[in-house]
Amino acid sequence: MAMIAERRGGPPGWLDPIGRVGRLTTAGLGYLGAAALLTLHAAAAVARGRDDEDQPSLYAATTHELSWMLWAGLPLVGLVHVAMGSFLSMQAYFGSTFVDGTGAVVGVGLLRNLATMLTGLTMAGLLPGRIVPEFRRKRPASPGRAVAARIAAATIAGPLLALWGCAVGTLVGWKSSQALMGLSTDMYFLMLLRMLWFRDVVGLVVKGALFCGAAAAMACAEGLHHHRGEPAESADVDPVPAAVVGVLRATCLAMAAILVMNMAWFIFVYHAVPVYGPSLLQPPTP
Repeated sequence: MAMIAERRGGPPGWLDPIGRVGRLTTAGLGYLGAAALLTLHAAAAVARGRDDEDQPSLYAATTHELSWMLWAGLPLVGLVHVAMGSFLSMQAYFGSTFVDGTGAVVGVGLLRNLATMLTGLTMAGLLPGRIVPEFRRKRPASPGRAVAARIAAATIAGPLLALWGCAVGTLVGWKSSQALMGLSTDMYFLMLLRMLWFRDVVGLVVKGALFCGAAAAMACAEGLHHHRGEPAESADVDPVPAAVVGVLRATCLAMAAILVMNMAWFIFVYHAVPVYGPSLLQPPTP
């Protein structure tokens, strides 16, 4: 009876899914805000300098983080782009159109959009898997500097890994076009170089740094924050289940943020800035 009275006094049951969506939306926005504030706190910590001379320098900490990001990221990003390079090349084979421009489709497609997005999504899964358990197991003495080192390392690793993925995908596309269509090496790379623009390289650097830096910021925010309903880590509580949930949450939100940022880049840069317009094909003339 009490449950019926409580239901009658509250909103109807069919509104419960809407309430869940609203709670998830506000929680996600709050999470993004926490990651942004943590990034500002990290920048302020860098400006203040070291509190303890025994702490490693920011350069040493960033180099250490960058080394493992590249060590773990190179094979993952390379394998992802093996599939993507062959896929883009096979599109020309199955479509039987624009075969001579396969090099431009593969190389420019990867350089303009796919390499940075796929690299960001890969790092969104990799970074929380290390950072979240590390921070939850032992909170750093200087959280601001620890976060700054990881974000700085991620912003450096992002463009490097995206460029590596672009190179792997382009080479795989080249070999696929040779095997499937008999396309010559000269034609493949000639069309790639003719359609390649410096602005595409700039976009790769900017988006690669932005996507991976955002993934690192969210992983750090998750690792330093205990959400309601999750037990605080202690000697009597196994931190693994809470860390696994945290890794999943940080990964999903980082991937969603990367997709939103990629769409925003497409709308506000590719569409709004004339110099970033289409370059593969000329528009039809009357």
